[in-house]
Amino acid sequence: MAAFLSNRNPKSLAFVAGSTFLFLYWLVGFDGITFSDDVYYLLAGKKFWEGTMEANAYHFSTRWGAYVPSGLIGYIFGFEPHRISLISLLSYLGSLALLLKALPTKSNPWILVLWFSTQVYFLHFLTKVYPDSLLVFWVVLIPFSAVYRDKKPFLAALGLVSGLFFGFMTKETIVFLGPLPLVLYFFDRRKKTANSSFYLWILGIGFLFAAVYISYFWLRFGDPFYRIASINAGHYISEFTYADKGIRSILRRISYLPIITLVERGYWLWIIMALPALWQIMIRKNRPGLEFSVAALLLIVGFWLMSSTLEFYNPIYLNPRHLIILVPILAFLIALGWEDWQAKSKMRRVLLAMLLLGVGISLFQGDFKMAGFQGVFFLLTGSPYLSFRSILLVVILAIPALFSIFYQQNLKCYPSLLITLNEELKKVGNQEFILVNNFIDFSKEVLLDGNFQAQSKLVGIEKIDSVKSLNPSQIKVLIYRYYQHAYPKEQVDVDALEKWLTSEYVLQDEKEKERIWVRSFERKSNQ
Repeated sequence: MAAFLSNRNPKSLAFVAGSTFLFLYWLVGFDGITFSDDVYYLLAGKKFWEGTMEANAYHFSTRWGAYVPSGLIGYIFGFEPHRISLISLLSYLGSLALLLKALPTKSNPWILVLWFSTQVYFLHFLTKVYPDSLLVFWVVLIPFSAVYRDKKPFLAALGLVSGLFFGFMTKETIVFLGPLPLVLYFFDRRKKTANSSFYLWILGIGFLFAAVYISYFWLRFGDPFYRIASINAGHYISEFTYADKGIRSILRRISYLPIITLVERGYWLWIIMALPALWQIMIRKNRPGLEFSVAALLLIVGFWLMSSTLEFYNPIYLNPRHLIILVPILAFLIALGWEDWQAKSKMRRVLLAMLLLGVGISLFQGDFKMAGFQGVFFLLTGSPYLSFRSILLVVILAIPALFSIFYQQNLKCYPSLLITLNEELKKVGNQEFILVNNFIDFSKEVLLDGNFQAQSKLVGIEKIDSVKSLNPSQIKVLIYRYYQHAYPKEQVDVDALEKWLTSEYVLQDEKEKERIWVRSFERKSNQ
């Protein structure tokens, strides 16, 4: 053990430190479910291991990689969202191990661990059950496997195809990395180092996996491309779609909006700090940087231009959750190029200019926290002789990551919601119900797992018309004010509810604690 933790093995020591930090963050950083797609994946995983889950036209149902592994965790340790999110932690730890394994000995593993472990959104979904956090591992496995295509062609091909195959079963964005073997083959041919065995194995294993996958849908649904059809059918018009809003909306989305999003969500710094490695590797084409550089470029181009449907062009919405798969690849490149930009004044000036652009965008949007974060990093980057650079770097990157725990937990007050919800349900009679936010009603099978009687007593406020027809003499209402942050559109339903309550009912009791607002009403005597 002493040898394992000695300075002679810096990668092992860095992995232990990074793993410990990620575990502690997972342990204390849980702020509850997001009342969204995670509910589906939690329930799908449970149903799968109970033997009741069926694949259907809804494209989430065939994302087996998103809910089968997490469902297994729930099957073993119990159906509890935080425990089930252990699968995300395992995905992150596996990814970190692969990256450190591939990192050249001349590169600093601590830089890799630091940048891998401090992106706010990357950490936020560490405690969630979403396909994106599981996809992190498959995204890393693909370029990692390609690094060893000369030494171990069969295993490298198996790893690469497995990453694409199981990644696709987890979430379709893995297709961004589909061209990676072709790009590598182009570079290998130019350098006359192409290992034909590796590429033939890719074709053979890929054909086998694809044949099994397509055959399942052909036999099950009568259509070998049923999965593609279900993805296309899953497209719907919303505030986050572009094709329905005209060519100007599409042009905005594929021109400057991605830059704004990357700055707003804190990914900008990771991208620009990866530029030194990208620049040098594209010139030298040395390994393992080439494989990870190509992967990074394919992901960025994919996010920038890829359509959400094959039926027509509609650029995908840049949800910050989707972008977390960029972080490990960029962290690897940052570690590769860390010494480069510090030694070359021209590259430093490029980074400073990009940082200033990010600061300017943040100031223009009135986001002074992000402007300050980037501004402090600008000063750190622009001062080549600054003492304690490493310590300051850790502090600058760690503060937002750690503060986000306090921010999210204070914003959601999730434990109080669970306690209040259960307390209030015990008070209502068999024939009574509680009006709640629509997203609470949507998530009740997770919030009240196994308590079917309690679940039946929750009614979403969007169903107010059906409640009116019952003309109840008494009504209890529980409003979780977190909706104002996460689901502001529900304000329409809240306003409609308040209008009806004011006209038809008299307030009898009211209490509010930590964003949970509970009221009891009685119908007016003249009704």
